[in-house]
Amino acid sequence: MFILSLFFYYNPNISKMAPASTTDSDSYSSSTTQPTEMSTMEYYDMKGEIMVIPQSPHHGGTRRRDSDTDSDKDLVITSLTESLQIHKEILERLNTEKEVFIADLRKERDEEQHSIQKEKEEAQSALEAQLDQYRRLETAYSSLVKELEAKKEEYKRMESSFYAHVKSIRPTDDDLSTIQYEITHLANQMNNFCMGLKSKMDRSGGSEYILERWPMTRAYFLQSSQQPSSDNSNKPKPSSEEDDNTTTGTSTIEQPRLETWIITMFTEKLVTEALTKDIFDQPIHIGVSVNETFKQLNTWIDERNTDWASRLRQQVSALVVRQAGEKEQAAIDQSLHSLVDRLLDELCHIYPRVKDGPQQRKKLEAICARAAKLNLAMKGQDIRVFCGSIEEGVALFDSTTMKPMTKCEPEGTVVFVVSPPFIALDPKDEDHGFVIPAKVYCTLNTPPSIISATTALSSSLLPSQQQPLSSPSIVSEK
Repeated sequence: MFILSLFFYYNPNISKMAPASTTDSDSYSSSTTQPTEMSTMEYYDMKGEIMVIPQSPHHGGTRRRDSDTDSDKDLVITSLTESLQIHKEILERLNTEKEVFIADLRKERDEEQHSIQKEKEEAQSALEAQLDQYRRLETAYSSLVKELEAKKEEYKRMESSFYAHVKSIRPTDDDLSTIQYEITHLANQMNNFCMGLKSKMDRSGGSEYILERWPMTRAYFLQSSQQPSSDNSNKPKPSSEEDDNTTTGTSTIEQPRLETWIITMFTEKLVTEALTKDIFDQPIHIGVSVNETFKQLNTWIDERNTDWASRLRQQVSALVVRQAGEKEQAAIDQSLHSLVDRLLDELCHIYPRVKDGPQQRKKLEAICARAAKLNLAMKGQDIRVFCGSIEEGVALFDSTTMKPMTKCEPEGTVVFVVSPPFIALDPKDEDHGFVIPAKVYCTLNTPPSIISATTALSSSLLPSQQQPLSSPSIVSEK
């Protein structure tokens, strides 16, 4: 049945097969009585096409119909057999192609699975290698962290030991940055102190004191007032009586007076020179009994070993701060007290009421105490921190180590040094250190009185002793 179904499926026209006549089966039995006609019968070949076989009208009867029926049956059987054979071959070919396709599909699937498995194994091996590397790196990281922590602890111990060592040889905990700040603060404090004395100023007495203490002041600041004017040239000359009064000191001629800012500038110069001489230029400290002895010893050691000289300076300064002793400390305090008294006495010539009340004395004591503390901090550094020296009337203005005072040009010859430069110099490293510029008063023109005095002095000297009047800026350690 299955084969027949396939036959009819692939040959749908087989259902169109019909008998040669549309009459009933009884018509065959009465063929003799009916007129003889050419009859036909449709057959189907193996391709499903209709094949018409003509039949003779003379062929009739039962035998002919039986033989035709047998022939038809044989033809149908043959056709079915051939169709079955064809379909069998088709099925076999389809089955073969199916098996080949399945085999190819299985092969591709196996190859794909093999490739996937290989990639999986490679990825697994790469993952294992990365995991091993990660474990090694993690182990190395842990060891490095432990080593770093150990080094940090060691660094802390070394730092603590270093600071303890530095603290043991330094008189204070200051470094170059704090020293630089303290120098600037001290300069501002002195400037504020001098500016605050303006209300107590005696211009006449102050001018007389300044002109007497610094004679060069007259040439630079009173030159214009001493030149005769055209109005005064027509005035009558004083009589002999007036000359006598002038000689005896009873003249009413007004004494020269300096301007207020000039007196304030020289007041700051006076205080700064006292602090520089009595505190900053001391070999160790103000009032210490071994200052001169240490100076000689330090000079002798410095000529042979600079590092030893610096270490000795630090240790002696620390000894003065920590273990000065009652006698030495009393001498230091007495020296500071005497310095304050001396400054007040000198300031009384300019400010007569400076001793009225304790306010000005307390300000001076604070300035001197700050300067003394700053001096010990400077002496306790690894490198030399000192006050530079600028030769007045010789040095030329240098913006790297000087800054001009108000109302003067930043060029020319330095005629007055109001405050010296503070220099921290490391011979081994040029970038290590600082320079706080000096406050100077400069001028471009040398007064005629100075030129004539210098010419007279030069003519009295031997040629080998003569020096040029102007030279580059001279900044050196005192």
